[in-house]
Amino acid sequence: MRKGVASAILAARISAAVPLLIFHFAGIIAWVALTLTVGVIIAAIIMFIIMAIFFFIVFFALFYYLAEKKPKIEPGEYKLEESKGKGEKEK
Repeated sequence: MRKGVASAILAARISAAVPLLIFHFAGIIAWVALTLTVGVIIAAIIMFIIMAIFFFIVFFALFYYLAEKKPKIEPGEYKLEESKGKGEKEK
């Protein structure tokens, strides 16, 4: 009987100690959460800026390559022997 009462009291003290420790360190936990949140927000802003710059450059590069890289098509008769295969160089 005494062991049961003692273990119940011990369990009650441990159960009460856990919330007290959490409330005691709540300031530290809140500070860590705030630091992580601010870090994630700053990282998201930096990634947005980097991606916006990248897409801005790619957007104008697209029009540059569309305007500059026109294939030269010359009229004439082409034979199968004149075609270049994969990995072959022109002679």
